Amino acid sequence: MIEMKKFSFWYPGREAPSLDHVSLTIGTGEFVLLTGPTGCGKSTLLKCLNGIIPHLSGGKSQGEVTLGGRATRKMTMAELSSQVGLVQQSPDDQIFATSIQDEVAFGPENLCLPREEIENRLAWALQAVDLGSCRPGSTAALSGGQKQRLAIAAMLALQPRVLALDEPISQLDPQGAGEVMAVIRKLNREYGVTVVMVEHRIHEAAQYADRIVVMNGGKLVFDAPVREAMTQAELFVNMGLRLPETVEICRRLKRGQVAMTVRETVDILKPGGFKKRAPSPVGSMPATVGAPVLEIEDLFYKYSKKDRPVLNGINVTIRRGERVAVMGRNGAGKSTLLAHMAGLLVPRQGTVKVAGAIITHKQKLPLGTVGLVMQNPDLMLFQSSVRREVEFGLRNLKTTPSVMNERYSQAVQGLALTGLQDDPPLSLSRGQRLRTAIAAIVAMRPEMMFLDEPTTGQDKRNIENMMSALVDQVETLVFCTHDIETALAYATRVIVLDEGCIAADNVPRKVFADASLLDRSGLKPTQSWLVGRELGLHDVFSPRELEGKWIC
Repeated sequence: MIEMKKFSFWYPGREAPSLDHVSLTIGTGEFVLLTGPTGCGKSTLLKCLNGIIPHLSGGKSQGEVTLGGRATRKMTMAELSSQVGLVQQSPDDQIFATSIQDEVAFGPENLCLPREEIENRLAWALQAVDLGSCRPGSTAALSGGQKQRLAIAAMLALQPRVLALDEPISQLDPQGAGEVMAVIRKLNREYGVTVVMVEHRIHEAAQYADRIVVMNGGKLVFDAPVREAMTQAELFVNMGLRLPETVEICRRLKRGQVAMTVRETVDILKPGGFKKRAPSPVGSMPATVGAPVLEIEDLFYKYSKKDRPVLNGINVTIRRGERVAVMGRNGAGKSTLLAHMAGLLVPRQGTVKVAGAIITHKQKLPLGTVGLVMQNPDLMLFQSSVRREVEFGLRNLKTTPSVMNERYSQAVQGLALTGLQDDPPLSLSRGQRLRTAIAAIVAMRPEMMFLDEPTTGQDKRNIENMMSALVDQVETLVFCTHDIETALAYATRVIVLDEGCIAADNVPRKVFADASLLDRSGLKPTQSWLVGRELGLHDVFSPRELEGKWIC
């Protein structure tokens, strides 16, 4: 179905190729998972499949890409778009209709299909991504994760031969991600659709794929069937990639076997023994926290009179020094709550007090009090280089040259942007753009910092570096996330939202040990916790903790 023959590509103004002599063959009906460190060329490769490269891009290329035996450079965009459906990394780059049903129906309408067929495809595609109840709604009212599902539905309605997906589950809650992956797998297995999917969340996607292809520095460095690939766990670890926890457990306990499921892992470990000593706590509440810096009382909010309430009576206090993870399913109200905390939205009912000031239409917070990083970093980037972007806020704060240089260096190094300082931010990968937006805010040293899905598009190594930099450089931190592993490692407190209400507010270990709460809230227990429960260990949340209890 797809063949790349020694294909190279250079973006305009770049000396180094983003793709470097790539040779890859994908058979009809295969499901290929494409992964690798942030910025290694994965998204660029996908754009070669549907003709964006070379038909609609600048730059230069060498080599050849064929689809069904035909060279893509000799096919028209109309031909390519009818055979390859591309779901881009940022759904905002793809959605253009004002209503949900118009967005999904647009493709089939342009194929001049009969009205009944359009209706059938529209209903099926929306149901497949769990947006059936939202059909008449506005695309502008959707959360980031819901927009991602909508972009997938629009492609599903075209029923393409090849489905190319750029991190399709990066903004979805764990349950939603599982549902979308099941739909993609069904398309692959039952309808014979060839799937090429870029994803950092290997731990959630690997079980659905046939092959894993790993890229690094624009080159293909590894290609093997999934289970065989998992026997080379060290390769993934050394590249800063995240393995499925079941694979990581077996790697740490040196069993010489590969387990892809909790059941397999339990069967492998049962002959061994475990200590009963409790592991060191992860993400526990610090011994001391400061005075309240943010207070919310009886907060209700909806975007318009006809919309359902997004927030329903929120009461929460954040104290100086806390690191709070806000979690819950897509559409639960996380981003809306974060926008109120940062003073971006004004309460319609209730009060929000930030740094002692009650937020109103007239009340403005002093510059440097809060910093907000939105879910879509492209809404925040406007300078001509990463250097100018990071320095912009510092100049507005009128910092001295020595302070500016120090904070700039710390932000660039902490967010792994070294070597990209002179690049235009919007020319970078999604993960690099997000880290640039974070660096620009971190450098200003706000009293409080709010981040919406900061781990999106990041490999494991960059997540660890980024969160460590945030913890070191920002005193009070609130971040929305679907990543339980990150919340366990870095949050001192977890707030779970469910339909605009607070369903839980506690230390991470207590929240993530409540399986029924997680199920109601669109989250999932860690695989380590599930393995531990089967083995009679109820206080284990990570492979490292399971390793600490292992005897033989």
